[in-house]
Amino acid sequence: MLLGVLVIIALGFASGEVASRLRLPRLIGMVAAGILAGPDALDILPGEILAVSGDIRLFALVVILLKAGLGLDKEKIRAHGSVSVRLGFVPATAEAAVVAVAVRVLLGWDWLSAWLLGWIVCAESPAVIVPAMLRLKAEGLGVKKGIPDLILAGGTVSDAVAVTMFGILAAVAVGGTSDGIWALIARAPVQIVLGIVAGIVAGAIVAWTLSSLRIATNTAHETIIILGAAIALVVGERFLPYSPYLAVMVAGFVVLETRPVIARRIRNSMDRVWIVAEIFLFVMIGAAVNLSVAAEAGLFGLAIVAIGLLVGRTGGILISTAHSGFSIRERFFMFFAYTPKATVQAAIGGIPLALGLPYGEVILAIAVVSIIASAPLGSILTRFFAPRLLEKGDVDATRVTVAEDFKILVVITGDAPPRSLIRETARIARRADAELLILNVNPDPEKLVDASRLREELRLARDVAHEVILIDGNIVETIVEIAREHSVDYIYLSRSAATVGSHDIAVDVIANTDIPVVVVDDLGSE
Repeated sequence: MLLGVLVIIALGFASGEVASRLRLPRLIGMVAAGILAGPDALDILPGEILAVSGDIRLFALVVILLKAGLGLDKEKIRAHGSVSVRLGFVPATAEAAVVAVAVRVLLGWDWLSAWLLGWIVCAESPAVIVPAMLRLKAEGLGVKKGIPDLILAGGTVSDAVAVTMFGILAAVAVGGTSDGIWALIARAPVQIVLGIVAGIVAGAIVAWTLSSLRIATNTAHETIIILGAAIALVVGERFLPYSPYLAVMVAGFVVLETRPVIARRIRNSMDRVWIVAEIFLFVMIGAAVNLSVAAEAGLFGLAIVAIGLLVGRTGGILISTAHSGFSIRERFFMFFAYTPKATVQAAIGGIPLALGLPYGEVILAIAVVSIIASAPLGSILTRFFAPRLLEKGDVDATRVTVAEDFKILVVITGDAPPRSLIRETARIARRADAELLILNVNPDPEKLVDASRLREELRLARDVAHEVILIDGNIVETIVEIAREHSVDYIYLSRSAATVGSHDIAVDVIANTDIPVVVVDDLGSE
């Protein structure tokens, strides 16, 4: 087993790096590595790890759904009104329907299997779309009308719809279809409602446990607790007829709404969990595919995916954005942005095969084909058409950055830490997912802030990654030196600390560095 883990991590990481250097999504390299290492090629993965691949992919799906729930921005959805809601439901449903009809007519599959494939194929890939949209926001493309945020919000809802409907149909398929199609259709709303209720209850219990019982002493403990609750929701489906995937996402959203500071810490921690889960997910989905079946299913799989995208997805986007104020160019760009498929397909594409359902190997093969074909194509199309179809606007650096080491230098020059400055920079760091570098500097070491007092004031930023540096030395020189040494993006000072004696520190710092300097007054306004 350990040898298999080593092979997966080594191959997955190395292949991801190669793909990234070729300007392809990292996941493409991981899937290719899985195919190469799988039973139909080099066959270097131990059988015991292949035997638990289904459970590993299910765990990755739990991580995906929790990240979606913890990252669902209600304000972004509300800002775009019904358009974001329609984008979450209509395009995915239209694409799933087109795929199901195409499979039924062209291949003669039963309706249940056809719809299972439809709901697998229709989901977008957050692993490709999220970094692409963050890049557009950093470049100011489409930000005037909030198009990147709209695509992110719609994609999150869309994936939740696809996974939820797939889960319901998979449960129906395992339970049999003797009740008739209309009885099965009537069962879906019950599972959705019960899934929402289960998610609300689980999320409320997790939030109460983390905030009131205080049994979690660090972020790792908080992450373990919410992951445990999510897994319990998945297992609970055996005893109650609800949608476990919907329940997991709802639970994450409830924690976000009731305990936003805790949710932010957990979300950052889940991002780190996903780094590892992503490697296992994509390598193992590649290893699971039957190459002979994939070769046979490749052409009609590509045709079905293309039909679903060109007919269902395009039509759904045009319907969803009708009378919305978006130009036809912007509406067609949304089609390119929603083209990539990968994460959800890798997470649920192998479930029909694991459940022993009809056409399971073919469904898995088409899922892998859709990943290999659409993920790089969608990424390329998004990069190519964004500057040609979207209007370039101003960039709000406090709202977005694609730099992983985005840092804000917070300067404290006196012996009293300005609470308004810490509060304001912590707020900005939460929005930009940045790190705070707290610099307390003064020529007189006795005028530095007492360490215990500084720790107390930094409770305002305890959910934000931060580092404290205390230096007795020349204020301006130290600020400039530390800013350059740590490659900070902004320098923040309080209004009261910006002037020492007759010297205007902000002016002196600006004269010695090209890093933007922001002065915050005692009330927290700039």
